[in-house]
Amino acid sequence: MRVPSHRRILIVDDELQILTFLDDLFRSAGWEVQTADSGSSGIDRLEQSRFDIVLTDLKMPGSNGIEVLRTAKKLQSDAEVIMMTGYGTVDTAIEAMRAGAFHYIAKPFKADEVLHLVDKAYIQRQLMRENLYLKAESRSGHLVHSVVGTSAPIQEVIAAVQRLSDTETPVFLAGERGTGRSFFARILHFHSSRSSGLFVPVHCAGVSEEILEGDLFGYAPGTYEGAVLPRPGKLAMANHGTVFFSEIGEAGPRVLERIATFLSERTITPIGATEEVELDIRVIASSSTDLETLAAKGKIPADLRDLLSPGTISIPALRERTEDIPLLLHHFLFEDNRTRKKPLRGFSQTAIGALTAYSWPENVRELLELVKSISERKKQGTVVDAADLPTDILYGRKARQATSKKPADTADLGIRDAVQDLEKPMVLQALALAGGDRERAAEFLHIEVSALEDLMRRNNIES
Repeated sequence: MRVPSHRRILIVDDELQILTFLDDLFRSAGWEVQTADSGSSGIDRLEQSRFDIVLTDLKMPGSNGIEVLRTAKKLQSDAEVIMMTGYGTVDTAIEAMRAGAFHYIAKPFKADEVLHLVDKAYIQRQLMRENLYLKAESRSGHLVHSVVGTSAPIQEVIAAVQRLSDTETPVFLAGERGTGRSFFARILHFHSSRSSGLFVPVHCAGVSEEILEGDLFGYAPGTYEGAVLPRPGKLAMANHGTVFFSEIGEAGPRVLERIATFLSERTITPIGATEEVELDIRVIASSSTDLETLAAKGKIPADLRDLLSPGTISIPALRERTEDIPLLLHHFLFEDNRTRKKPLRGFSQTAIGALTAYSWPENVRELLELVKSISERKKQGTVVDAADLPTDILYGRKARQATSKKPADTADLGIRDAVQDLEKPMVLQALALAGGDRERAAEFLHIEVSALEDLMRRNNIES
């Protein structure tokens, strides 16, 4: 996985060969790297620069790794520290963990092992920072009030979220991609009595079942080479908080059975362990497919469906709440304008009409990305008009391709190739964009005015 270059790591080791190897490894993975060949020089680096991760050897002449760790925690409390050593004993590992280390890795180790461990440490750091920010937002009431929309469908969602937020009921969020499922999951957590605990997201799609199982349930000591201490999983991290399973239907049968068992018994058994661990976690799950369909297709077991169904919240697609589009446009533009010296002044009525008529296959996320894109290329201090919008939106190309029974390659920006049942909405949209001017509407549709008038007569359209 390529990591953005603004992620910074400090590597401290007195062995030049290891230092060079790790420097090359993390630079090639996209990290911004600084190195130090002794504990004292590592401490100097910590006094001069900020880091996300500190990867330090334990046994070094002069200042050792524990001193580097303590300095890091004193100067940069949110930095995660990982200890390396060739002396893999339980005592040294416990000492490092008590001093605040994220984890411990015994030499020799493989490149993918240390990359994976550092990646996990970075994710935890970001998770902690996000939780602190969202906690502050929830205390001020900003989170629940940041839901934009007055339409009946979105107001039903807000009411359900408020009703379920301070209960222990597992929640299932059903909704298409881009509708804001993870956003509502965070609101559920941060407006609950569990808000002092962590909100831990788990992305189930695109992850092998073996890796996901280990990340969730953790490992017992001795499960793999160099594991002298337990490695807690994300469920343990979420204890007294909330875990959010995104696209739960992609988790795989073994993991889903274990999740269902946890929901019933409230205990887990880490991989390689013999004893159960009791956990207190609120579970929220989501999918772009509803529970009944997931169960019917064998994507989730029936007992898990039954455990999740009482707390189901269906999040509407943007095309089902089009009256909210002007409000969303204003909100997104306001947020974007906060960083600009001369902000955009808004959207014209013709632009709003075109945006309201569009089908939004990627929902609110697509609308947000559009506003960002227009803001970047539009001259500041001006109004966004229909001419500034992409042609896909102006001519409803995505809508036609999604609903037409013809192959996608037969779709065209002109109306001649559109299917019969889409003629009327396309003509109405063109007339709206043209302010009722038939000549301009015909230009939008790439047809003659006489052809437009024929279409208007055929579809009983007056203008």
